Amino acid sequence: MKQITQYLAIISILSITACVPESEHNKVVSERNELAIKNDSLKKELEGIKFGAPNLLSDGKAFYDANEFVKAKEKFEAFVERHPDMPQTLEAKKYLRIIDEEISWNKASNSNTIETVDDYLQTFPKGKYTTKAKARKSELKALNLKQEYDNATSENTSSAWKKFLENYPNHPQASAIRKKIIRLEVDEILGNSQTGAMPASQQYGNGHSSNSTVEIKNDTGCELTVRYSGPDVKMVTISAGSSQTVYLSSGSYRVAASACGSNYGGSEDLHGKYGSSFYISHSRY
Repeated sequence: MKQITQYLAIISILSITACVPESEHNKVVSERNELAIKNDSLKKELEGIKFGAPNLLSDGKAFYDANEFVKAKEKFEAFVERHPDMPQTLEAKKYLRIIDEEISWNKASNSNTIETVDDYLQTFPKGKYTTKAKARKSELKALNLKQEYDNATSENTSSAWKKFLENYPNHPQASAIRKKIIRLEVDEILGNSQTGAMPASQQYGNGHSSNSTVEIKNDTGCELTVRYSGPDVKMVTISAGSSQTVYLSSGSYRVAASACGSNYGGSEDLHGKYGSSFYISHSRY
């Protein structure tokens, strides 16, 4: 690139005293004006050289070869803007398309968000780095999955695991996690001092069976959810005024129910056939 040395015209404003002849004063003013005109002319000449087509194009290519894509983009954009009718404009536009992809990929490859990688893939579906972008997306998905699973494991609450399943409903352990959520909900409800007392089931069948059934009638006036945590883990939701039979392996269970915005809980030892009618009670467990 042609080197230009810019001379800045430094103009000193002279104090003209009353004793200086008017001719001398006029001469100083004239010389100052001439210097200002030359200075403006030099600035325009330098600007013309700086933004001239050859320099913009060569500078853009130099920055591109150095992988300084942001600076290269500035040069090529300036070329297209200032010299739209030159034959090299097509070349500059070609560089700009390549540079846009490079900048997008740099962001995607250095980002930890799937959204940034998706931005690249959507903008350049058949781009130079499409294969790498897809691999990066898969890597980020796996990392996010592990992090969210670890967070849910560390917190180990029903709400944490519910949030995890909302994001990963097809997780290989989804079935086991759903059972974990029921067990945790039972523990959380029974551990709450505001939990109300739950009516005990009445046995009306074999007391030594390996399997038990509980016929639940919902007399609460609201939708009823009943959770069993024991040898089996089950949750049933029954509409107001309806009944449903629950089939369980016999054994000791912790039971939690929710209806009308309140929770109820208790323990039951199930060995046979039972019937249970749920209703709203104001006593506390």
